[in-house]
Formats: sequence, structure tokens, C-alpha cells
Amino acid sequence: MRSNVPAGARSCLAVVLSIALLNLPAMAASEKPLAVVLTAQHAKLDNADAAIGADVFSGDALVTEAGGSMRLTVGPSQVYLLSASSATLQPHDSRVQAQIHIGTMGFSTPSPAELEIETPLGVIRGADAKAIFGQVDVVSAKKMRVTAYQGTLLVTDAFGGEKTIAAGETYEASLAPEAKADDNPPPKGVTGAGINWKHVVDVAVPLIAAGVLACALWPESEYQMGCWNN
Repeated sequence: MRSNVPAGARSCLAVVLSIALLNLPAMAASEKPLAVVLTAQHAKLDNADAAIGADVFSGDALVTEAGGSMRLTVGPSQVYLLSASSATLQPHDSRVQAQIHIGTMGFSTPSPAELEIETPLGVIRGADAKAIFGQVDVVSAKKMRVTAYQGTLLVTDAFGGEKTIAAGETYEASLAPEAKADDNPPPKGVTGAGINWKHVVDVAVPLIAAGVLACALWPESEYQMGCWNN
């Protein structure tokens, strides 16, 4: 009787291990890629050279070197990174959230409800259901510039404040200094430092150049809108 106990235990363990091993491929397959690399030049995907057609999973590091670029398809949307940029993708509710840490990220989507851009200063998404094409330049954790090429963008900062940016407009956002005790209190819904917004008009030439470069990276297809379509 005693000799049968270890044998039975070994049999049970073997069954458990077999089931676990059989489930490993199913578990791996359950994590679906969030994006696919369309073009890449001097770019890294999780510390390896980014290759055209490579799948991008949640949390994968997306990095472009100086002079590099990377373009991704994210469902019906597209995202591109320009030189010296760093980003990741994450699922967020029913949409994909592209998180830009530093550098320049462009984005285009016919379905704004399916894509949003997270920056150190706030979240950018379409203001309505219309297609959008925009770009964000994250200079630092305290400063960014947002441009709407097509459609209207809505920026929600970390303090609950909102800013709409219409097509053709560019705004620069910077973290305001902490308010002193004797200063006026911040507006309702805004705490801490808050965000300063400045309508930028002295960077038109660089923005036009950036837009032309974005279009070069962004050919029109039956699935994607062209840069200058209305």
C-alpha cells in the first residue's frame, strides 16, 4: 500500500505537468500583437534591429536613433516615430495607447476611438469621431508641442484640464511653476503646477517641413487617408 502512494503522486504530477505544457502555446497565443512594423531605419524594437513585418507587443520598447525613423500600423491606424524618439504601446480599455516618452510621434486614424497618445503632460485623442492626423513633439517631461494637420485634437492634461487644437493649429504646452501660498488658487479641477498653453506661430517653417516628412513616410492607400485629404 505504501509503495503505491509515491507512484500515484508521480502519476498526478505527470498529468499536471502535461496539462501545463499543453497550455503554454495557448497562453502565448492569447497575447496578440498591437502593431506591425511597416518601415524602419536606424530603429530598435526591444533592443533588436526593427524589421519590416515584425509584430509589436504591449510594452515593447520602440526606439529610433539619430536620423532614424519607424512607422507602424496599429489596426486601422498608423503611428510613426522620427529621429531620436522613444515610445511603447499599451492596450487601454477598448483602444491602443501609444506612449511617447521623448522625441516626435505622428499619428493618423480614421477611428479616433481606437487610438490615443499618452505624453508626460497629458493624453491626446480625437475630439470627435472624425479622422485625425497629428503630431506631438515631446521635448522633455515638462514641455511638448502638439500639431493638428487634419481633424480636431483634444488634449487632456494630468490635472483634468482640456485643450482643443483645430486643424492647422500648433500649441506648445509647458508645466507651469508650482503656485506660491499667496498666489491665486488654480482653476477648479486643476491642482499643482498646471499647464501653460501657447499658440505657436514662430515655428511655421519647421512644422511644414515636419509635415512634408510625415507625408513622405505616410503614403495613401485604400485603408489609410492621405495627408492632405479633407
